[in-house]
Amino acid sequence: MALESLKFFEFSHKSDVWSFGVTLWEMYTFGKVPFGNGVEYGQEFVDQVSNGMRFLRGEEIPQNL
Repeated sequence: MALESLKFFEFSHKSDVWSFGVTLWEMYTFGKVPFGNGVEYGQEFVDQVSNGMRFLRGEEIPQNL
């Protein structure tokens, strides 16, 4: 889920785009864990994304995406 959805239970077109992006990321990486550095989901995930952390670009993902 998008950060604003997790923190404030707000859903918008932006949160839908985030979710779609995550789905594409998971498809291109064949289900790899988005944060390869051991970030657990839950509050730690919310804190990390709030501080600007983003998904690692998998080698499988084309450069033009």
